[in-house]
Order: sequence, then C-alpha cells, then structure tokens
Amino acid sequence: MFLPGLGETEAAWRPVIELLPEIEGRTAAVFGVGAETADWSLEAVTQRVAASLERPVHLVGLSLGAIVALNLTCQYPDKVASLFVSAPQAKPPQVLMRVQSALMWVLPAKTVCPPGVSKAELLAVLRTVANLDLTAGLGNIAVPTTVACGAKDWANLAAARDIAAAIPGARLVIVPGARHQWHQDNPGCFAAGLKRHLAL
Repeated sequence: MFLPGLGETEAAWRPVIELLPEIEGRTAAVFGVGAETADWSLEAVTQRVAASLERPVHLVGLSLGAIVALNLTCQYPDKVASLFVSAPQAKPPQVLMRVQSALMWVLPAKTVCPPGVSKAELLAVLRTVANLDLTAGLGNIAVPTTVACGAKDWANLAAARDIAAAIPGARLVIVPGARHQWHQDNPGCFAAGLKRHLAL
C-alpha cells in the first residue's frame, strides 16, 4: 500500500508500481481527491486507510504519507506486514513547519495544490501536522522497517535518523544525491530500495 505526500495524488506512485510487477501495488489518498480536506485529521485518515486493509500489507509512505504510515503502524500493528517510510516526521521542528507554511503561502496554488484542493485546506493540514508527536509509539513498532531519506532532503534527514534509531531493528537508508521526492525523480532507484526492503 503506497501513501503519497502532501500536494501529491495517488498517481505519484504509478512509475514506482509499474517497475514492481511482482507485487500487487495499491494506493490510498491521504489528502485531496479521495481523502478528507475541509476538516483533515491524521486520526481520520489513519482510520480510513486501516479500514480498507483486509490483510496485513507492506506499507510505503513518503512525507505526509510516511506520517500516516507511522501512525497506522503504531495504532493498527496487525494491519502491517512491514514498513518503508521516506522523509518521515514524528515530531516536526516548529521552525521547519513555519518555513513550509510560508512557502505554501507564497507559491501559486496550481504549483502546490492537488486538483480540487484549496491553499487554505493545504495550510490547515500543515497546522495540524505542526502539533504532531508520534515519538511515544515508535519503540513499539515490531515489523521490519526501513527509514529512507534523500541525502539532499535536508529538512528531513535528522528526523529520519531519529526515527530509525527509535524503531527497534529499523534500517536507515540515506540515498546519495536524492531529493525529497526521489520516488518521482528516480522511480527505478526507489523501486530497487523497496525490493531490498521486501527481501529482508
């Protein structure tokens, strides 16, 4: 199950899934089309995604999708066979969230907003995420876990390292030369990393 980042649609995962014909790749919206927007909450999205899972899945998430994946794994451990998160946050630094909100505010809506989503709704999600703290549950995650981050994704490197250290047995992968959305920049590299994870 692939969960996209904020500002992405489920289609963002299509190039990666197409490179993995041996798996049954599904996606779920975490924001925008097919997901809550006006009153977005992490708990509501987590519950909706968990309810769609009929058996344990390999859960893959990037950025906001990684946050949902971490929360789902903590709250519904029986729904998750393994966890692969990229650019995750468990307790975002306030400075980072203010910078991200400022960027979202000044950039054109067509650049940052998925179809059918307003900038106000996007900023509301960022305000919710700014108060996030998943750190207490990380030590209880017991499934095989890979925490990845692009080497050029400066905003999320420290969090990726901290989260990997907090999850028992988690593997940390820093991807050389990769930026935040490396699943789109280099889907072959992302697919290869996921294959290595699934072989653990």
